[in-house]
Amino acid sequence: MKKAMALSLALLAAPVTWAESLTIPMEFQFVALDGTKVSTSLFSHKDELDLTPGQRKIALQYKDLVPESVGDGHRRISSSPFVITLQVEQGVDYVLKADRRIVDISTAEAYAEAPKVVITANNGAAAQFSLQQTQSDEASFVDKLLGEEPKAPSPEEAALAATASASAAAAVSSAPKEIKPAPAQGDDRAEEMLKYWWEQADDATRKAFMSWAVQQL
Repeated sequence: MKKAMALSLALLAAPVTWAESLTIPMEFQFVALDGTKVSTSLFSHKDELDLTPGQRKIALQYKDLVPESVGDGHRRISSSPFVITLQVEQGVDYVLKADRRIVDISTAEAYAEAPKVVITANNGAAAQFSLQQTQSDEASFVDKLLGEEPKAPSPEEAALAATASASAAAAVSSAPKEIKPAPAQGDDRAEEMLKYWWEQADDATRKAFMSWAVQQL
């Protein structure tokens, strides 16, 4: 009995360790935290990110599989990465969600153009945060797909730089880019065909292609 009471008193006297976190729904994906890439899996959705108190910069991306209005098909819709600057309080957990209800492809596409979110804290206080959009030149995706050196940062590179500190951002932006070997002579026709169909496609088809191409890189 005395041992049990002593153990209880020891537990009460021990300092309480608080853990802070940000939880996101299925249609969002973590990209980076404070300049470091967040590891994700194709087979399981990472819906919670551990944080430390202070100002944290978190890059996320909207990625959703939206049912089509006709038939049983679905369309994958995604945004460019965006950065949340969140003031994390000790012992407080946060939940993020879209600022609107996404019910169909039309509303999903509109949301992907300029994502906005709502963040709530479990202590009832208003979460202090700001949102920054990041954009990347679509041509850089095509260049990378064709094995050429990118002319602009990829969305992931832009997100990493946007979440890093000033010194870390400089290191990220100046890091050497991976240069893939130029296509072999026998691949010239495939490259020409790809460029031809890109020029023939309308804006909607280009965006759909780019969404697919990003998943392949």
